Amino acid sequence: MDIFDINYWIALLEEFGMFYLTDILVFLTAIYAYLTHKMVKVSEESVNETRIQTEALTRPYITIQPILKKHSPVIFLSIKNTGLSAASNLRISIDRDFFQFNQPNNQEKNLRNFKIFNAPIKSFAPNYELTFPLAQSFIILGGEAPENCPSEFIITTEYEFAGKSVIEENYIDIEVFTGGEVDMDPLVSEVEKIRKSFEPKA
Repeated sequence: MDIFDINYWIALLEEFGMFYLTDILVFLTAIYAYLTHKMVKVSEESVNETRIQTEALTRPYITIQPILKKHSPVIFLSIKNTGLSAASNLRISIDRDFFQFNQPNNQEKNLRNFKIFNAPIKSFAPNYELTFPLAQSFIILGGEAPENCPSEFIITTEYEFAGKSVIEENYIDIEVFTGGEVDMDPLVSEVEKIRKSFEPKA
């Protein structure tokens, strides 16, 4: 056997070449399968991320917050769908009694007894808003009726969209309005000054 003989290497390649070639093909196939798996996984993650982003942009959002309106000392409770699709089977509940305008002897003024807090809404459309007067700010924030008109309470919403169910707790804190003031319309302010100028002097 002469390892420097070219015929020796040709014969060796003919004898073992197919064996090594098969191993090489198996190795390359494994690499291809691995890369294909990674590409499929990346693609699935990309599709899933796109789906999540699309859902976040188009889903319903039930926003509940206290609001002030111009020219009014009354604080209102706003319930609005700020999303782009309807919320189905919307159920809303409040964790404690709240008597509008501090009227504890009138159960019709208790938010807990309102239909919206006791019966589901089949479909709550985008931009749809309900507002309920609570009480004057000096009643809620002045501590005159802490039990009847609490400045803090929790409203829970449950609703469905695209086959999903959502439960959210909304912590309402009216104390944030302490020290603030309502934006007044300049025209209304001037009219008010004129009205006062005609009032009889004491």
